[in-house]
Amino acid sequence: MAKSNHLSQPDRPEIIDSLFKNIKDSYGTAKESRPTGEATAEALTAKSLDGVKIHCRVFSGIPEEPHILFFPAEYDCEADIINLATGFGHFGITLITMDYRGCWKSGGEPSISALPQDAEAFYQAVKGWYDIEQRTGPVVFMGRSLGSAVALDLACRHDDDSLALIMESAFDLTEGFLSSKGIRINELGLSGEDPFSNRSKMSNYSKAVLFLHSHRDEVISLNQIEWLVAESRSKATQLQIVPSECREDIAEKSGDLYFAVIKDFLNRRMGRRPRKRRKSKKRL
Repeated sequence: MAKSNHLSQPDRPEIIDSLFKNIKDSYGTAKESRPTGEATAEALTAKSLDGVKIHCRVFSGIPEEPHILFFPAEYDCEADIINLATGFGHFGITLITMDYRGCWKSGGEPSISALPQDAEAFYQAVKGWYDIEQRTGPVVFMGRSLGSAVALDLACRHDDDSLALIMESAFDLTEGFLSSKGIRINELGLSGEDPFSNRSKMSNYSKAVLFLHSHRDEVISLNQIEWLVAESRSKATQLQIVPSECREDIAEKSGDLYFAVIKDFLNRRMGRRPRKRRKSKKRL
């Protein structure tokens, strides 16, 4: 995902406003009441190639357990991040999030073309934190919707350093994704190859991928996402169809099962197998 493949073209006001407005308006807003046991985070700052400071948060778990580097969706808000961190925290999983530039505490202005360098700066900052904190748990890349494309790109560049990739409410073709938001690429005069090139990138990632997709997703249908699943090189890749109302409420509707499915997927990647249940003795 570099500027050479036309990522600079989508840096149009209409597209930027559509993808980042909700995050800019809702990220970091304080909740009226914070429930007991809610996840808390420590700040981590990354500096992008152009000097822009990218704000990150670390919700620490057990050092030996997986560390998920998470890229939010365009519809995610502060409560969504906290709920995600709290749920993973119950399993000892560390969640590390990146705030897109121009959103909440990150500097600069929202930009699609800057996503690759910002994500790389984020990754390098996390690696430095890993060394200082002597963390040994595997790295997992995860993204929702827009964030799934960012996660996939970063995963391709650091294939050997990752355990797996989690793609929630992903999209195969950028044109279809933007069209669902009322943005017609042809009308804007955008041409050339797909800006995110998710299909070709998926074929370059060798580790297992977990796809989480709503059966009622009106943006990207199951048939469309299956094209992306088919590009995965790993036989361990899974498509988990979620019975939710739409793409935005997968975690909410799934509840604890959402985190259990992800935990089971990661356990298997780490060579951990579910414990066999003891057979109960039959009563006469």
